[in-house]
Amino acid sequence: MQVGFIGGNDITKQYYNAISKNSFVKEMYFVDQSLINARSLIKNYSINYIDNETDFLKKCDVIILCGNYKKTEELIIKSAKKGAHLLIANPFILDKSTLKQIHLLSNEAGIQVQNAWSEKYNSAFISARPHINNPVFIDVARLIQYSPSNNKISVVNDLLLKDIEWVLSAAQSNVRKINANALSVISNDPDFINVKLEFDNGCIANLTASKVSELTLRKARIYNDKSVLFINFIEKQLKRSYKKSNYLEFEEMEIEMRDDTLNQWDDFTNSIQNSKEPESNLSCLIEAKELVELVLEKIRAKTTDFSSITQ
Repeated sequence: MQVGFIGGNDITKQYYNAISKNSFVKEMYFVDQSLINARSLIKNYSINYIDNETDFLKKCDVIILCGNYKKTEELIIKSAKKGAHLLIANPFILDKSTLKQIHLLSNEAGIQVQNAWSEKYNSAFISARPHINNPVFIDVARLIQYSPSNNKISVVNDLLLKDIEWVLSAAQSNVRKINANALSVISNDPDFINVKLEFDNGCIANLTASKVSELTLRKARIYNDKSVLFINFIEKQLKRSYKKSNYLEFEEMEIEMRDDTLNQWDDFTNSIQNSKEPESNLSCLIEAKELVELVLEKIRAKTTDFSSITQ
């Protein structure tokens, strides 16, 4: 594979470190609109800088979207038409209309597109996935300890969206009802959001996201018919409780501890080799973004405080 990075930032470095020794990777290239970023990468990493998109597209058959470029959407669409597979490491650069256009092109060109920004590649969730069986209730909390440096974090995009994406996959049913509440404590945008989703199959999901918490945590409880899964996404721990005789048994489940980026890359390369969609694909991301839009509509309907908030 000839891998091309759009953007030369910390995400680029993260993927470089994860895949540089992978046998599938032959050469790596990047484009960036900042010469400062370019010089830093060239100095510290064995990666080739290309100063024009034409040569970049000619050389690369896999694109990893890490940051902004001069005309990011145009470059991504050109790469899709050329037949380059796409790994989206930063999903906030592309709007929903562009994502839908890429989705259509991917079907026409037979390319694979992965939404790598997904909790589905957390080792704890991977271990939990086989045990998620027709859940009746899902409770998720994604909280960030308050710090002035977190003011720019979007509770909607940086926190809520990531959980909605995997919850939709776990519930395996259409959403029939949404209830949402938001609260602003220190900023003009929501600092705290709670969402209740009711699905056609009877499953209910309760999601809480906050950037004004006393502590940081990313946890989920998934109630199946006869068992409960406890997922700690930060510590990468998984527990299960179930009835055994007349007692409630708690079991610490085994997890294969791997870096999320390696899990993403393995799924991505496997999807290319076997011509099948990645575990977290473009359809998953689009569906999650559309649901977030409905959540925001519910919030705006209750208060004018967040009338200007968007994804």
